[in-house]
Amino acid sequence: MNNGVEATMLETMPLSEEAVAAYLKENPDFFVRQRDLLTQLTVPHGEQGAVSLVEIQLKRLRERVTELEEDITQLMSLGAKNDALFRAFSDAHQALLRAVDPLAVHQALRTLSEQLQLKVSVCVFSQIDGMTTIQRQVVEQLKSHHFAGRRCYLGRLRRVDAEVVMAQPPELGSFALVPIKGEGKEWGLLSFASADGGHFQPEMDTLFLEQLASHLAILCSQWAQKADSQ
Repeated sequence: MNNGVEATMLETMPLSEEAVAAYLKENPDFFVRQRDLLTQLTVPHGEQGAVSLVEIQLKRLRERVTELEEDITQLMSLGAKNDALFRAFSDAHQALLRAVDPLAVHQALRTLSEQLQLKVSVCVFSQIDGMTTIQRQVVEQLKSHHFAGRRCYLGRLRRVDAEVVMAQPPELGSFALVPIKGEGKEWGLLSFASADGGHFQPEMDTLFLEQLASHLAILCSQWAQKADSQ
């Protein structure tokens, strides 16, 4: 008798939303077995009135397809930018391989900076004809204030600091500061600047910049050895 009462109560008790949701999750083939229900059930919609579950699913699928197409477009654009960046730095390295003096180095870096729409500056500690000099202590202070233990600095600089590494730096711009070093010796600082304050961000990869700075370190070493032998 009690079992009959309990069964009747269970049959008449309204199901909670959680129970319905849990059942549907545990029975993913429910609508496969109840195909007619898909077209019979409607969901209130603020703009379209009542729409069927099939229409909602199709709409969501179309939206997802649109999102994927946008992602693919962004990836293709990023790939094209990375390819252009790689080619620009590759050309710069080839020009540096042919460089026989600082004038040729400056020309190679100017060409690179024009391709990247940036300003560039190279400052060295040693007295090398044709190269701008900078005091080692000044660079160490910049590193102490901005590098925070990182190999390079990417971000904004105070005007007073920007003018130390570059003549006529852009107002409210962003900078990339990369030590010129190789084989355990540091020769100076390679700097790039953008008029866009958000161009250089701390999370950006610096591989290309560091490789370029390493190449400059090799050239500085060669010129220093040549100067000592004369």
